[in-house]
Amino acid sequence: MPVPQPNPAGNERLTAAVGLLLLAPSLVVVATVLLGVHTFMSVHVFFGLFLIPLVLLKLATTGWRFARYYSRSPAYVSQGPPQIAMRLLAPLFVAATVVLFGSGVAMGVLHGHALQIARNLHGPASVIWLVLLGIHALVYLGRALRTTVAEKRSRMRGAAERASVLVGVVIWGLLLGAATVPAQHRWVDLPRDHHDRRAAPPGLGTARQAGDSRSRTGGQEPAKRNLLEVMAEEGDGHALHDREPGSVVRVGR
Repeated sequence: MPVPQPNPAGNERLTAAVGLLLLAPSLVVVATVLLGVHTFMSVHVFFGLFLIPLVLLKLATTGWRFARYYSRSPAYVSQGPPQIAMRLLAPLFVAATVVLFGSGVAMGVLHGHALQIARNLHGPASVIWLVLLGIHALVYLGRALRTTVAEKRSRMRGAAERASVLVGVVIWGLLLGAATVPAQHRWVDLPRDHHDRRAAPPGLGTARQAGDSRSRTGGQEPAKRNLLEVMAEEGDGHALHDREPGSVVRVGR
């Protein structure tokens, strides 16, 4: 059985093609955030999951080139190293990618404190990932387009296999997004005010909302509302339920 020969040009073409495939769904995900992610959460989740196979393939092709270059494979060394700036950004880009998609999936599975951690990670990771994706696109978009055009014009060794891989990951992404549609309520029903719910003791949120409503209507309840806020900050909200009606509450001397 013949030993497969290194094919750095084929690796470059596959990397360029999957990079171009990533752009359109990534823009859709960004659009859902700009238009209101809670309003378009189902679209956000579908395309986020659709991106996972494409991202995994991109990590695989770039990781393979990295490994072959630094293991001193002559064919890959002859292609030269990546740009120094992109090599320095690569670890951060990979880490942001793993955290972004990992936390996104986790938000539909986890509960309680673990869910809160995932939400706290997802936002910053998405900002970092989008910034680095933009830099990546500015640096490599022209080269990726030229490489993809060359792939169509000249059928280099492995072209059929590369096309099959690309079709496979697109189908995998569509199936992954479609398969999770029945479970999208796990993401869609995530509360918007998760910070407030975490901070307030059970039952206190309703009392605070009632106090806010009374204060807006000009009633004589602002003092109680302020007291509730103090108790929420001090963690003593339960004391309000243990007092008799009409009793005086002393905040301190």
